[in-house]
Amino acid sequence: MGRLSGTRAWSVFGLVLMALPFVSKAAVCSPDLHSDIAIESDNVIIESNNNRFLIDPNGMLFVNVHRVKLSDEQKASLSAYSQAVRQDLPYISRTLSQQLQTSWKALDDVIADELGDKSGLRSELGQYHDYLQNRVNASLYNAERKAPQLNHTLLLQTVREVEASVPQIVATVSSRGLMDIAVLSEGQTNKMQFMSEKMATLQDRLVGEAKLQRDKTKVLQKDLCQRLNAWQQHEENIADLIPALSGLKTVTVR
Repeated sequence: MGRLSGTRAWSVFGLVLMALPFVSKAAVCSPDLHSDIAIESDNVIIESNNNRFLIDPNGMLFVNVHRVKLSDEQKASLSAYSQAVRQDLPYISRTLSQQLQTSWKALDDVIADELGDKSGLRSELGQYHDYLQNRVNASLYNAERKAPQLNHTLLLQTVREVEASVPQIVATVSSRGLMDIAVLSEGQTNKMQFMSEKMATLQDRLVGEAKLQRDKTKVLQKDLCQRLNAWQQHEENIADLIPALSGLKTVTVR
């Protein structure tokens, strides 16, 4: 009676992550992240292969605090890359975090409308969302330095945790949802019919809202994929001009 299948539950609560092209199997693109990247005092900092690369706005390059002598063409390439990252990274950090919150709020509103503000399901899934939001925010923003970042290690760890939590999400939707509906069924002439219909309505509305949020993120996904693809092109150009930096790679867009 009204039990969500694993696939359907994931479509409901996993689609809230559609704002994160690093997480979802996005139709637009599928970026693979390779390195941590951050902005510090207008400098682009990349942690890759146990090395720390610092690129200043003018294209000056430091590898593990050692300045690298470059030609004007090489500096221009690094400067263009620095400008792109300094423009895009704050936008990516802010936009992904906001979209995750917006998508979750839409699903939470459905639960509150169907099961009430004090719903046990709403409370448990809300705690899960808070944890997820904090992890994502930490991946995208360095609170200590008050600067945007892309901590790919933490983000990928979060993805794995989400994937591992799917069975628990399914169990929570089934058990807590039915418990809430059982409370609402008090006073109903036919409790079983009421509970069955209520669960079906809840499922349909959640799935519908999740699909709506997914569709809304498609424009965002396309924008982010274009920006990340530009990063990749800059990095490929840098590798051609500076062979020693051929291993400098933050993202591969497929």
